[in-house]
Amino acid sequence: MTKLTLQQDTALKEFGLCFIELPIVSETFQDFDDLRFNRDYQSDPQCMMLTGETGSGKTRLIQEYRRRVNANSGFRHSDVPVLITNISSNKGLENTLVQILSDLDTFGCHQKKRGMKTDLTKKVVRNLIAANVELLIINEFHDLIKFKNYQEIQIITSALKFISEAANIPIVLVGMPWMKDIINDSEWGSRLRRRKHLEYFSYIRKEDREHFRLLLVGFSKRMSFDTRPVLHSKELTRALFAVCRGEFRQLMVFLYEACKMALQNNDHTLNEKTLAETFDKLGCEHLSSNPFTIKFKEIPIPVLSIPSRYNPNALEEKDEIIDRVFEYIY
Repeated sequence: MTKLTLQQDTALKEFGLCFIELPIVSETFQDFDDLRFNRDYQSDPQCMMLTGETGSGKTRLIQEYRRRVNANSGFRHSDVPVLITNISSNKGLENTLVQILSDLDTFGCHQKKRGMKTDLTKKVVRNLIAANVELLIINEFHDLIKFKNYQEIQIITSALKFISEAANIPIVLVGMPWMKDIINDSEWGSRLRRRKHLEYFSYIRKEDREHFRLLLVGFSKRMSFDTRPVLHSKELTRALFAVCRGEFRQLMVFLYEACKMALQNNDHTLNEKTLAETFDKLGCEHLSSNPFTIKFKEIPIPVLSIPSRYNPNALEEKDEIIDRVFEYIY
């Protein structure tokens, strides 16, 4: 393993942690701000749903918002204005409530240990209030409600409604797009007046290509090379889109590995040769040829033709979620 110099190490870390605030991200941050602001003026907290396919950038978005808000010096050390709780797959309501308490403990908001006999929902409310939580974000919420029957989902939504009202805290449900098809509770649904959906990037229309190209420009500006990389050329834009299929996370992972390889090779910039070598190193299940070494017109353009969806008529759990489908055009 090639060691990096201190300067290279800093450059790689900065790129790996960089955040590009796209318009949809700014809009979502404003929604979060509004939810926190409105709670002081309404008895019934507004809530929100944030959806997006796998790799669309949901988790990165909420983590960045938490980082910005919780780092504010205006809060007490024990305050947790924005709390993110991640749902474990196939876990129930009780595990989720325990996870919320555990997440508060992580921030130093120690709860009194009185055993599991105490009503968990009330315990969560007390601890959220004590930590001055202003916004509770439940990530991967679809994992909490999938494979559940109507009665089980009602119990979950009723508990969250109680927590939101009793603690006067807005809740943001983050997950896959199809989770909105499972939440059929009209009363809870009316609370989710604010909704945002993170789309995959697209390449078909000219304005879509320009949007993706500007993202590549943003990444280039955050790479600390002697010469700024030019990732937004016509050829590289199409090749990079073919690799990531419009997924923000896949693009970020690929560019990080390419940046690391260039730094390890002491290159002055990130060029097409290194991108091709990165592709050979990582591989790509949906591409049979290296898009950085073939002709422009031979590079396939992935198109999300059918999003992932929920099948309520499935006889087995493995058939309940139908994966997304991509088509490839030239």
